[in-house]
Amino acid sequence: MAVLVAVAAVPALLGHLALTRGRVSMLASVSPATRRRIFYSSLISDLTAVQETRLFGLGDFLKGRMPDEVAVMQDGERRIDRKEFRTHGLLALLSSAISGGGLVWAVAGAADGALSVSAVMAFVAAVAGAQGALIGLATGLASSYQSLLLFRYHHKVVATTDDFPAVTATATALAPLRKGIELRDVWFRYDDSHPWVLRGLDLTLPHGSSVALVGRNGAGKSTLIKLLCRFYGPTRGAVLWDGVDIRTLPPAELRRRMTVLFQDFMRYDLTAAENIGIGDLARLTDTTGITDAARMADIDTKIRELPNGYDTLLSRIFFDQDDEDDPHAGVVLSGGQWQRVALARTLLRGDSDLLVLDEPSAGLDAEAEHEIHRRLTGHRAGRTSLLVSHRLGAVRQADTIVVLDDGRIREQGTHEELMAAEGRYARLLALQARGYRSSDTSDGVRLAGEDRAPVMP
Repeated sequence: MAVLVAVAAVPALLGHLALTRGRVSMLASVSPATRRRIFYSSLISDLTAVQETRLFGLGDFLKGRMPDEVAVMQDGERRIDRKEFRTHGLLALLSSAISGGGLVWAVAGAADGALSVSAVMAFVAAVAGAQGALIGLATGLASSYQSLLLFRYHHKVVATTDDFPAVTATATALAPLRKGIELRDVWFRYDDSHPWVLRGLDLTLPHGSSVALVGRNGAGKSTLIKLLCRFYGPTRGAVLWDGVDIRTLPPAELRRRMTVLFQDFMRYDLTAAENIGIGDLARLTDTTGITDAARMADIDTKIRELPNGYDTLLSRIFFDQDDEDDPHAGVVLSGGQWQRVALARTLLRGDSDLLVLDEPSAGLDAEAEHEIHRRLTGHRAGRTSLLVSHRLGAVRQADTIVVLDDGRIREQGTHEELMAAEGRYARLLALQARGYRSSDTSDGVRLAGEDRAPVMP
């Protein structure tokens, strides 16, 4: 009987292990549907999504999409539940058959006088205890097996480097920028199946000078910034820091030498001071530095007017029913105000070797844009800086203006030189300037200054 009970534990163990593999495999297969369900769920609390959901009447559409993702998850769970039901049912029948057969044998032995009643009771208790222990062992092993399978997925994720590989001991140490940054015959694409974003780019950012990038959407401007930040490496060519290939430099140290305002900047659910201070964690509690950066970004006055000043939470995501109408629980800034906060975050790292501004005034009105660029012009003086903007009036003061198109440099020079060349830059500027003049003269009224060239900010 002991041998039968032990042998019966083998299929129980194999069955539990098979079910564990199936459940983990199911979880992996429905992972995309799970992420989509999380996406649809997040729209409920996203203030940005609320506006378009109401305006375009997306409620029923999104509600209809989410059950589809839930159905995919539930179909996978039902499949594994059926397998578990069948497997556990068969194992229960096997266990019952063995224990029942043993009980019949023991009763028959007692009837023949071979076993006493107490011996039968001890036998039944021993069989039940042994079966329970073995089933518990099989269940425990299956649980450990599931943990190992899940840990394999976890290890695969955490084993992925969070950045480019660490530099070797022979790598060149990063020194402060003295000569400039050079992109030498840089080619780049995000994947071998994707088209080229940059095509043989040769560009120099001299130390202490300002360079502006202009061009149509998709010309490669933002990609160039990502290469400078070492988020990617060139597919061909090299990016040089004072003649040293940045691929030989520690990425973290390289990034400490620069500060960047990204076009798609983050809006953190933190206080105003923290939203600015995280631009340089070493100065997170530097009240003077944070307020100076906010003042330069022209957001200091607005922040001081908030319910708790710089300690005001710039989010409403954490409030509850009791403080729903309490502004002290958090406030929501406008797009232009967030643009200034992000700019202040960038300017906090004032001792950086390279300042990169990607559309720093995209969310500002004309007057605010003019004031911000006036301040930035003074801040960039004598600094190595790269400015990306679609508004050409904002780049005319740069030492060098570079026109990108289809991943190549089409024109390069000062504002005066490019205007004299009457090429792409001059045509783009003329197109933008046309918007400052009225072409509608049907009512006999002309705007003041229509016949004059517009004064660009």
